[in-house]
Amino acid sequence: MRAQWIIVAIVAASITGGCSRQESRWKDAARTDTVAGYEEYLARFPAGAHAVAARERILELREEQDWARADRLRTPEAWQRHLADWPEGRHAAEARDRLARFVPLDGGGRDWSVQLGAFSDEAAAQSAQARLADALAAAPGGISLRILAPQEDPADVWRLRTGPLPEAAARELCARLRTEGVDCVPVAD
Repeated sequence: MRAQWIIVAIVAASITGGCSRQESRWKDAARTDTVAGYEEYLARFPAGAHAVAARERILELREEQDWARADRLRTPEAWQRHLADWPEGRHAAEARDRLARFVPLDGGGRDWSVQLGAFSDEAAAQSAQARLADALAAAPGGISLRILAPQEDPADVWRLRTGPLPEAAARELCARLRTEGVDCVPVAD
């Protein structure tokens, strides 16, 4: 009987020690508040008491990182990418609002194009043009790519666009390209 109590005591001590290690790791993860910290907690305690909270916080942090990038780039492609990854996310409404201000909802009978990128220099735009030429080769009508140089503002970017196209064709092309993993946004010229 005494041996059974000793075994029970050893098991209880092991469980208590495990719980305190788990709580300590959780506090460390919460203190650092990084994806790596929460992932380390989950690697050690995948079914731990705080596993659900750790997974939720990882998603929140990743969304915040993605939004910070989109906010820093301030391009339609960045906002579109954010919306593709986080359609119901915390910043989805703001991303949609920024896109709506950038892309007029009514083309007013104007030609449209599909913007495939915004770049800080011409060489990067040319590199993207060469890379995307194959993706557009299968498009009906032989879609051509053009690079638009920055206008008056020296902080402006080089833009890679198709077109001109009718609005419906621009939207359809962009939707197809998105399914192929190409960031794009239809724009009224």
